[in-house]
Amino acid sequence: MIRGTATLRHGVWRECPAELIGSHATINTGDIATMSTTDPFVLAWNSIRYHTSVMMDQADKHFDAIASSLREKTQDANWMSLPGSFSKRAPPPPPPPAVDVHAGTRGFGGAVCRWVGEHRWLVAGMVAIVVGGGVVMVKRRRQRGRRRKALKAGNGARKEVVVIHGQPHDPLVKSTAHDLERRGFIVYIAVSSHDDEQVVLNEGKADIKPLQIDILDTLSARASIARFLSYLRSPAVPFPGAPSHHLRFTALILIPDSHFPTGPIETIPLDHWSDTFNLKLIQTLAITQLFLPIVTEFRSRVLFVTPSIPYSLRLPFHAPEVAAVGALEGMIGCLRREVGYTGVQVVWIKTGALDFSGNGNGNGSGKSTQQACRADVLGWSPSVRSVYARGYVSARAVGDVRGSSLREVNAAVVAGMLDRRVKKVVRVGSGSVAYDVIGRWVPEGVVGWMLGLGGGRRLTEAVGAIEGTPPGSRGSSAGAHGSLESSVEWERVDKLA
Repeated sequence: MIRGTATLRHGVWRECPAELIGSHATINTGDIATMSTTDPFVLAWNSIRYHTSVMMDQADKHFDAIASSLREKTQDANWMSLPGSFSKRAPPPPPPPAVDVHAGTRGFGGAVCRWVGEHRWLVAGMVAIVVGGGVVMVKRRRQRGRRRKALKAGNGARKEVVVIHGQPHDPLVKSTAHDLERRGFIVYIAVSSHDDEQVVLNEGKADIKPLQIDILDTLSARASIARFLSYLRSPAVPFPGAPSHHLRFTALILIPDSHFPTGPIETIPLDHWSDTFNLKLIQTLAITQLFLPIVTEFRSRVLFVTPSIPYSLRLPFHAPEVAAVGALEGMIGCLRREVGYTGVQVVWIKTGALDFSGNGNGNGSGKSTQQACRADVLGWSPSVRSVYARGYVSARAVGDVRGSSLREVNAAVVAGMLDRRVKKVVRVGSGSVAYDVIGRWVPEGVVGWMLGLGGGRRLTEAVGAIEGTPPGSRGSSAGAHGSLESSVEWERVDKLA
């Protein structure tokens, strides 16, 4: 088989196909050269092979240049570290040396840290005690820094004046007057009769004086206020030869009488309602109205002191008290907004259960309250007693708790008079805060259950004691009512008292 031969064409040896050689086997080299230039097939084939060879040569040169460039680049830079390379990844760094945990806890500091870690609860208790003690000490220092006594004039005389409106025989009024007198105030108690004036004079204190104001006579009351204002504006001379000084009106304290009629609304006479509103509401409003010009001139403070437990709970059978205190609350709110821009501050002191016995335990009023409750119930008609007796006994027992000392009220009054920042509403006394929260947020049904309005064994025994019936008996109500109307039953109640 003839594979082919090579011919010289344009100075380049080219390989001829075997078919051509086979067909022209008898042709010599010159004939082939002559034929290749004339045969179209040979010319085309030679042209294709030539151009293909040129292209391959150019491609080889190009790839050689690329390879040379890559070799030069790899010699200048470490291509092993490039991402995506096919080399093996570098080994991970060696782990850090182990840290000795107890290296920093050596010595005294380390021992303390270890002890704290082992006794966490003890340390927490010590911290709580220290923080609590610090808070108490800070409060005491602040209280010591507050002014709790009246300022004196340059000559040593008293110059701050306070007016108290209330019943002179009321224990709260007496306690407040004596406390302010001990603190260096000149105390005036507003009275409307000569009997009340004599009660104030019998106290035997030179700086507790009566201030006669007859609110029933408008002209006389205004004349008394004008004289009092002139007294405040005039220079005061404590003794002959001493330099004069001017007085300052510090506060007006209004303490309505804390005694209110109790019982079902249908049994309270209308004259009792009228007396309650006249003494507790109308008189308080009249005194406030008369003193407002003096209060605004001296920028004094106005303090209202009222009971709060019946009003907070809307206690049944205490409708006059709840109505009077509610009316006072509305008046206090309006007054605060009316005189607030003039610099006058109005403070409402809500009192809870107070101890008026003076022995500090507050237990002496329990028996007297029970006796009064029995007397009230026995004074009702049988039909009223059968409906309201149980609820009345329970409602009267709400206030029968251990009362707070009157000193708490005195401290609240002084704070309301002298503190720079004073609360609008101050609550003092046992139950003043708790009953206020209960009456404000607890549902009415729950409050009724807490008051015992649904009955119960204890309430049944209390009513049985009032009615003279043994706790375990189930006598008819008619029989009980009949026995209550008899004089024999009255004697039995007196013996139980």
